[in-house]
Formats: sequence, C-alpha cells, structure tokens
Amino acid sequence: MITVKEIEYLAGLARIKLSKDDEKSLVKEFDSILGYIDQLKKVEVSTDVSSRVGMVKNVMREDKALPISLENREQLLDEAPDREGDFIAVKKIIEQD
Repeated sequence: MITVKEIEYLAGLARIKLSKDDEKSLVKEFDSILGYIDQLKKVEVSTDVSSRVGMVKNVMREDKALPISLENREQLLDEAPDREGDFIAVKKIIEQD
C-alpha cells in the first residue's frame, strides 16, 4: 500500500503541486494499479518457445504500387482536408536553415 507521504514525495520529484483531495485520490489509484500488478505477478507464463514453433506465420502482404485511375485520384483528393492542385496539402514540419 502506498502512503500519502510517498505521494507527496513523488509529487516533489515531479515538481507538481497536489491538493489533499488529489493526494487521497492518487493513493486509491496507485493501490489499484499496484494490486493489478500483484495479480499479474501470480500469472504463470511459459517461456518455452518450442511449443509455438510453426504456429506463427507472416501476415504481411507484399508492398506494391497499385494503379490509380483518374476517378480514384479525384475521390482521394476530395477526401483530403486541404488540397493544392493535384496534391494533398500538409503542414510544414521540417525547417531549413
């Protein structure tokens, strides 16, 4: 069980201010999380991979370009939030010096 004093210590490390109500609420939430973690610790997990060999298969498809008809292209461009001519307009994310 976590205490209010530990919550205050963690809040100090995180440099956040908590009200007394927040501290009490966090004690309950932390206890719930730690209780769940205790349940997970009790679960027996097999690390024997040999029992699963042959059960795994690649579900990825080959990456290939598909032809786009003019009709499909217009439909795609119409779905875009912003458009510049025959292109989808996006926000600039890379600055050049």
